[in-house]
Amino acid sequence: MDGSEMASDGVASEESASASAAALNPVLEFLSRYGKMKINVAEAERWGSAALGSGLLLYGLKRRSWVGALFALAGGGLILRGALGKSLFYRLIGVDSATGQGLMGQDVANDLIRVDKSLVIHLPAEELYRFLRNMENLPRFFSHLQSVRTLDAKRSVWSARMPAGLPLEWETEITEERENRKVAWRAKEGSVLRSEGALVLDPMDGGSRTQVGVHLEYDLPLGKPGKVFARLFGKHPDRLIDEELHRFKSLMEAGD
Repeated sequence: MDGSEMASDGVASEESASASAAALNPVLEFLSRYGKMKINVAEAERWGSAALGSGLLLYGLKRRSWVGALFALAGGGLILRGALGKSLFYRLIGVDSATGQGLMGQDVANDLIRVDKSLVIHLPAEELYRFLRNMENLPRFFSHLQSVRTLDAKRSVWSARMPAGLPLEWETEITEERENRKVAWRAKEGSVLRSEGALVLDPMDGGSRTQVGVHLEYDLPLGKPGKVFARLFGKHPDRLIDEELHRFKSLMEAGD
């Protein structure tokens, strides 16, 4: 190899190195700006991001496909979001759920999903209440619940599977109970899922029949992004609760 060829190779190497450095510059600049961002994701939401991200990552790795790779990539991003408490998307739309500042941030904090449903069951309220007061019976008709584990007379741990089979667990406490009439609950403060609900029993026809009402309010992890995820991969809450109430009716009237 003569001197001109060596010089040509040297120039080509320098040009290749310069091109590589130029390609990396936007990435390095992005990482630098991301690192300087202030925390703008609330603590409970960070835990939700990490839990949902872990589920997506595992789900994606099991798929072993391009679709699975996308799930895994999204999961990794959510895990990072949970670990660092920083969201570029929130910054772009002016949301700071860590402080609750900003109009859109208030929407994320307060816009709970609400569901109210009722139906009539041909059984006395006393019989229905005995079944419902044992919270471990709830997964028998609430299909979105995987299990309920009682801790004491007021507290229990609820486990559920979110859309796409992602696991979620939180502690719930009973906030109100009126024998044979009502039992209400809510998720413990600081849980990854903000939730509260009530089952109300109204006797009819001298007590031979009962109107059963269900009231639920909840917010999925990640706020609005979590709701979008649920709509993409799960059933509409109204339809889901309606199906579960009819399942409860069938279960009780069959005497199982």
